[in-house]
Amino acid sequence: QLAHPLISSLCSVIAMGIMRLLLLSIPVLLLSIFLAPDPSLLLGSDLGRLVVIARCIGKIFTFMFAIPVTSVHPQFDALEHVMKNLKQSTPSDCLSRVIDLVDDYGWNRGFLINVGDVKGKVVEDALQARVKAGAPVKLVLELGTFVGYGTLRLARQLNATKGAELITVDPDVMAYTIASSLYEQAGVREQISMKTDYSYNVFQELKDQQKKIDFLFIDHVKQLYLSDLKLALEMDLLAPGCVVVADNILAPGAPDYKEYMLTGEGSQIFQTEVHRLHVEYWRSFPDEVTVSKYRAD
Repeated sequence: QLAHPLISSLCSVIAMGIMRLLLLSIPVLLLSIFLAPDPSLLLGSDLGRLVVIARCIGKIFTFMFAIPVTSVHPQFDALEHVMKNLKQSTPSDCLSRVIDLVDDYGWNRGFLINVGDVKGKVVEDALQARVKAGAPVKLVLELGTFVGYGTLRLARQLNATKGAELITVDPDVMAYTIASSLYEQAGVREQISMKTDYSYNVFQELKDQQKKIDFLFIDHVKQLYLSDLKLALEMDLLAPGCVVVADNILAPGAPDYKEYMLTGEGSQIFQTEVHRLHVEYWRSFPDEVTVSKYRAD
């Protein structure tokens, strides 16, 4: 006689559990469909297309009315800061003014991971020294665009160098968007060639065009510093006397690159100086920049 109530109670518990599982699975299923890279694989072409449209409309209106894109991405916030404060500048000082405004944002309004003003001076000084060395500077290459700040500092030093080509490389579309806008504000967009690509593809393009790099600024993925430098050497892309500047040697760090340049094989073909400074816009955190001169045979 006790079996029936127990069985009934057990069945009720199981039924409630199944119902709760179904109720929980429905939003999970809907969310997975909504976030699926290709909803048409789950729903068919018509419904899948509807999900894609709804998803895009949601994103558009979210960033138009609910969440300003400047509050999500510091890069856009920095761009807005430059555009708002550049209006009173004259065309002749726009380039330096844009650089100063990015620094102002990094120090006083937020934080960015471009090379910054302190380490940026090392980059400019190295390029200036290369220009004054006598041999013509025909090609300057930057790996890692981000907001285009480093490119602007390079462009400032190349202003007096006729015929020098300045190329910046970054596969990130946002980097292209922000940097090209800053270049436009600075009045140097036509002087800069932007490659939304990977370094090895650009290296191959330069090789095919029989071009040599006179100045190389490395500030992209830290794990790629050494492999990209070795690739450039293997492809014979570095001109005699080429100067290679690398940022963030200590933070986040490129220990294999540093070892190669200071005590490894690279020490035989590069003369390297280490500049011990601090992380961009953060005096309390140490960082290093290396400046290396290529001693070609």
